[in-house]
Amino acid sequence: MRMMLKSLMWLILLLLCLGVTYYAFAYLLGPVNPNNDFKMKMASSGWVVPMHFYASGLALLLVPWQLSSWLRQRAVRMHRLLGLLYVVAVLLGGIAGLLMALQADGGWVAQLGFFSLAVLWLYCTGMAYVSILKGQVLAHQQWMYRSMALTCAGITLRLFLGLGLGVMQWPFLTVYVPTAWLCWTLNLAVCEWLIRRRRPAAW
Repeated sequence: MRMMLKSLMWLILLLLCLGVTYYAFAYLLGPVNPNNDFKMKMASSGWVVPMHFYASGLALLLVPWQLSSWLRQRAVRMHRLLGLLYVVAVLLGGIAGLLMALQADGGWVAQLGFFSLAVLWLYCTGMAYVSILKGQVLAHQQWMYRSMALTCAGITLRLFLGLGLGVMQWPFLTVYVPTAWLCWTLNLAVCEWLIRRRRPAAW
């Protein structure tokens, strides 16, 4: 029963990652509406927005596979290769995210929220990479969990925006500004709770 539930949760995560990545790519490649200030701003950003979308989308697509215990146990070389690809994707997506955060709508509050997300995303991923190079497997897993929780901010961001803008019909900035913080702080809080639950008593 527990194995079935775990497999179901993994499948749901996979579908969410696929759905959000598809939506992001379709939004990026879709026609630019000159009356949409948000999309016009993105269209005039040069390489920054495409690099963030594509690299972050790749990182998001890799999350379910990095969480796969089957892959870790039976295809170690593939796990390591995908892990390295994930690190590169986060590096590119995070750098672009830092630059995007400086121009985010919603003033300094939203900008600080997205900037903090990008900094922590890069930091947690870097710590995960350094930990595995040192052979610290448990630390590597914990830092990777944090990194992937922040990667999944792409999912919670769109869920909050969809709920606030689409369902509740609230004004854009009313939804966007708190979402700049909630989309990643909630993920990280749940992640830390799960890590501490699994942590050995000696820690």
